[in-house]
Amino acid sequence: MSGSSLDGLDIVYSDISLGAINSYKIIAATTINYTDELKSFFKKIIPDIQQQYAQENDFFSKFVAEAIILFKQNNNLNRIDCIALHGHTVFHYPAQRKTCQLGKGELIAHLTGITSITNFRQADIDAGGQGAPLVPLCDELFFSDYSACLNVGGIANISFATPQGRVGFDICGANQLLNFLANTVGLEYDEDGELAAAGIVDEQLLLDLNSSSYYNQPYPKSLDNHFVRKYFTERLSASIIPLNDKLATATFHIGQQIAKVINEHKLAITGHYKLLVTGGGAFNKLLISHIEKLAQIRIVIESEQLIQYKEALAMCLMGVRRLRNEPNFLPAVTGAAIAVSGGEIALPSNNKIIKAK
Repeated sequence: MSGSSLDGLDIVYSDISLGAINSYKIIAATTINYTDELKSFFKKIIPDIQQQYAQENDFFSKFVAEAIILFKQNNNLNRIDCIALHGHTVFHYPAQRKTCQLGKGELIAHLTGITSITNFRQADIDAGGQGAPLVPLCDELFFSDYSACLNVGGIANISFATPQGRVGFDICGANQLLNFLANTVGLEYDEDGELAAAGIVDEQLLLDLNSSSYYNQPYPKSLDNHFVRKYFTERLSASIIPLNDKLATATFHIGQQIAKVINEHKLAITGHYKLLVTGGGAFNKLLISHIEKLAQIRIVIESEQLIQYKEALAMCLMGVRRLRNEPNFLPAVTGAAIAVSGGEIALPSNNKIIKAK
C-alpha cells in the first residue's frame, strides 16, 4: 500500500480465509520509508490523463520489487500467492473514467518472480463507479462488528452498514494537510498533534477550509490527491497566521468534518456507537480528542499493527478476491452498475497480463 501521505510503502504478508467464516492473520508487516529523493520524485509528477508515465512507472516498480524481495528474505517467506499493489496515485478522475496508480505489474512480476496484481480501480470506474474507496470490502468481511470503520490517512474515509448495503466514501483531506504544514518547518508530521495543541483555531481559515463544495455532495464520492493538495494546501499557504494556529485550525477542520459524518450516521444507530479508527491519524491525540468531543463518542484505539497496516491488509484481500475472480468492489460504496473483480494480473512466467472484467 502506497498511500497519499507520502510516508512510505506498507507491506503485509497475510493469511486470508474466506467462506462461512471470514478471517485474516497478519504474519509479517513492515513500512519502507520513502527517501527524500523518492518524495521529491512523487511531488514533481504532474497529473495528465494523456501521459503514460512510462519512466515513472519503471522507477517506482523497481523500488517496489526491491522492497518486496528484501521483505521476503527478512521474513523467510517461501509461499506467496501474489503481490497485490495499490500503487502511488498520480490522478483519480472518475467523472472522466480515468485513474492512474503507478505500479507496472509485468515488471514487478518479472523482477520478483511472483504473480502481481495492479490497477485495481479502473475496472470499477469502467463500470460507472468511483473506483474508491477500496477498504470497505475489508470492513464488511473482517470488521462488521463495528458501527463504522474510519481510516485517517492522507485522506480520511469511512464505511458503515446500511439496510441497502455497506456504504463508504472519502470525507476530507487529513494527514496530507497536517504533514504539509509540518514539512514547512522540517518535520515529517505533527507528533501527537502537539504543535497544533499549542495554537488556536482561526475562524476565518476554518471557514475557508469548510467552504469546499465537496462536503455538500452526496455519496458515492471520492477525493483526488491533486485536488486536496491544490484546494486546501493553497489556502493554508495563503494564510498569514502562525504555523501553530494553521495546524490547530487544520486539525480542528478534519475533526469537524469527520464528526459531522459520524453524527449523521449515529441517528440510525441504537445503543453504543463502536468506531474502529485506523491510519496514521489515529496516533494524533488532539485529532482523536476533537472527534470524541464533537461526535460525543468514546474512541478505543486498537492495536498499533492494525492501525498502521489495515489498508495493506485490505489490498491483500483485494488480491485474493481477484485471484478467485470474485467481486472486490462494493457497488453500494462506489456507485458502479455491477460488482467487478478489479485488477490486472501479471504472470511472471510469460509476462502474460490478465485484464479485469
